[in-house]
Amino acid sequence: MPNDALNYSFIAKELNDCLQGARIEKIFMPNNSEIIFKCHSGKNTYFLLASALASSPRIHLTHTLKENPITAPSFLMHLRKHIGNGSILGIYSQPYERVIFIDILCKSEFTEAKRKIVIEITGTYSNIILVDENNIISEAIKHITPDISPKRLILPGLPYTPIPAQDKLLPNDPKIIDLLAKFEGDRPDKYILSVMSGMAPATITECVVRAIGSIRKISCKEEAETIYKSLNGIYNVKNPCLIKYSGKYIDFYTSPFISVTGDVEYHELLSDCMDLFYENKNDHSELGAQLKRLMTIVKNAEKRTRKKLEEFALKKLECMDYEKDRIKGELLTSNIYRIKKGDPSIEVENYYTGESMLIMLDINKTPAENAQAYYKKYNKKKSTLYALEKQIKDSQTMLMQYENAMNSFELCSTRSDLEDVENELYQLKLLQRKEAKNRKKIVSEFLSVIVGGFKIDIGKNNVQNDRLYKSADEKDIWLHVVGAHGSHVIIHSCNKIVPNEIIVNGAQLAAYYSKSKMADKVAVDYTYAKFVKQISGGGPGRVNYTNQKTVYVSPKSILDFKEQ
Repeated sequence: MPNDALNYSFIAKELNDCLQGARIEKIFMPNNSEIIFKCHSGKNTYFLLASALASSPRIHLTHTLKENPITAPSFLMHLRKHIGNGSILGIYSQPYERVIFIDILCKSEFTEAKRKIVIEITGTYSNIILVDENNIISEAIKHITPDISPKRLILPGLPYTPIPAQDKLLPNDPKIIDLLAKFEGDRPDKYILSVMSGMAPATITECVVRAIGSIRKISCKEEAETIYKSLNGIYNVKNPCLIKYSGKYIDFYTSPFISVTGDVEYHELLSDCMDLFYENKNDHSELGAQLKRLMTIVKNAEKRTRKKLEEFALKKLECMDYEKDRIKGELLTSNIYRIKKGDPSIEVENYYTGESMLIMLDINKTPAENAQAYYKKYNKKKSTLYALEKQIKDSQTMLMQYENAMNSFELCSTRSDLEDVENELYQLKLLQRKEAKNRKKIVSEFLSVIVGGFKIDIGKNNVQNDRLYKSADEKDIWLHVVGAHGSHVIIHSCNKIVPNEIIVNGAQLAAYYSKSKMADKVAVDYTYAKFVKQISGGGPGRVNYTNQKTVYVSPKSILDFKEQ
């Protein structure tokens, strides 16, 4: 929805209908830019969200509650002190502006005072301001100082001044008719935008299309009058809806816009539309940010492990000549009678090769001590080499697990998927587990499709892969791509024989949801689920399996199969 004055004229009316006379029970502040008021009216409880986030400023009723920070911000404490338990007298908007006012009556045992909350929904300069009965700013969620905007200051103790009007016409000014009648250009909507304030470009375009059927050139004064009526009439049409495209919410409107393509989903309140839209939008935004953070953690772990492997390889190279030290120790022992303390070196015959060998000596050590020094070097290198082999093997296993974990990000699309990914990183000791306070665990859903009457489930991440094969029946078919990272796939047999063509379909899905998805032909192993066992200590999604057969298929997405 164009986040304009039209939108908030309807929101103000909705909020006033719901919250007039309501008591503010609690006030929350989940972050530095958002306030949630818990309001009680009769038998109903409402949660009012006011946001000054530059990316999505707004005000509407919400069903989505967020966790509060441990330390209450000073603005929250100020609101609780001055309007806590106050009653809402009324909610209204500034005409043709994106500003909402909430009048509040605050009573105590001996005093009574009126306060006003001003929510300015103006992009970067969006703000939430508390004003006293003398129109003096008590506090604001954002302080606007002279260095930010010298024209209009928002600071405690200063008088509150409304947002100055633009030097343009308002939608209800009849002068618009004459201006449009004289306009000879092809885009009347763009012309209206240049001379009129109070509406977003998309709303103006919609008004023109509703009036004359398109955004073509105006042919007569009657059409100009029709557009003027449309500009004002849209303020009287309310049929809140969300627009979906390809299954995703793309916007919300006070009524369906004929100039916008998509599936219409109607709701009783515009607040409900806004709440669903922003919840979906913020979920994707927050999800993307969280995934980026987790991916960085895994990539950094991969980088550290590769660096360790390089260091181990160099140390291994240094220790590979350990047998030479043993031979030198033997040769020194055999020729000890020829060595005097203080000799810097000795040349002896290597009886293993028949060639002469020069052996360096420590002049401060006796011949016997020099021999023992070479034996010690031999034993140290040998034990170091043994330890390095284990460290290299462990590091290679961890590197494989990190690479495997990276695959879990590709199909992560919900919060529950994100929790699976976090759980996998906990198991890999890349994250510290946080205690979830009163949070109900939501089990993430597999990718699923029904083919030929058989349900096929696909793990979206390694935690799901573990859960998938562990919950499978013995006679279910388990599939996985050969020699590459990928999803586990289960064909649920329901105690029936699974036809070969269904196994091929399952293999096509296993091939697609793997690192081999771009190949023409992919080898996929399949076996009964009872032959699949988890590798002890191998990390999430790591299994061994036996009694498998292999099929070669072309990868196919779940979208290539229709549910039957």
